[in-house]
Amino acid sequence: MKRFLIYLLGKDDTRWLLSLSLKHRLYMLYFLISFVSLCIADENPLWLIALVVLNFGNSARLIRKVPLRKSV
Repeated sequence: MKRFLIYLLGKDDTRWLLSLSLKHRLYMLYFLISFVSLCIADENPLWLIALVVLNFGNSARLIRKVPLRKSV
């Protein structure tokens, strides 16, 4: 798993990701799932699209709590 992350992200980003707490990792996962779910606009009712957008707004609020990686 660690080798895959190093291959995918690079060494510095992998070190940053692994240094995050479980809560922050879950915030990131929630944001990614919410971001991908924005693509469900195909023949769905408007109320469902509104719920997906509100869910994405909540995930964007939570992702702001994740500490950023210090730039090199």
